[in-house]
Amino acid sequence: MPRPVQAAIVGLLTCGLASGCSLLPTGPSETCVDWIRFETPQAQYDHAALVVISKPVRADGETALYGYRANVHLLDVETVLKGEPGPAPLRITSTPPTCSPGFLYPDGDPLERSQRMLIYASKQDGGWITQTPVQGAVPFDAGTPLPFKAVDSVG
Repeated sequence: MPRPVQAAIVGLLTCGLASGCSLLPTGPSETCVDWIRFETPQAQYDHAALVVISKPVRADGETALYGYRANVHLLDVETVLKGEPGPAPLRITSTPPTCSPGFLYPDGDPLERSQRMLIYASKQDGGWITQTPVQGAVPFDAGTPLPFKAVDSVG
């Protein structure tokens, strides 16, 4: 190779390595989502597309959400408080926290617990996801009063 071509190749590689960029394509990127923190259960209910009382039945694979691997679960719906969940069982993705390197669910996946829960969900790409990683699935014992006024905002 002529000397100017070699110098150009070395220059391009050096610029790419020094800038942290790659000349080769990379995999899908992860998005760092700044999650809303609902001040009250009523505010969360009001913003949710779907609210149900349910119990996780089993894991149902994984999917990509915001560039992260996310667990998908099947839920046995006891009561629909808002929205239209579709055919039973309810298939929902447990929204992972983002921006937390190293662990997919640093505090554990809330839908891996086999207990009765209030599920606040949003629709994304035709499927259901928990509204936030921390507040989307909340333990809810039988006999506990609802922490919000359940009035479907659609009707």
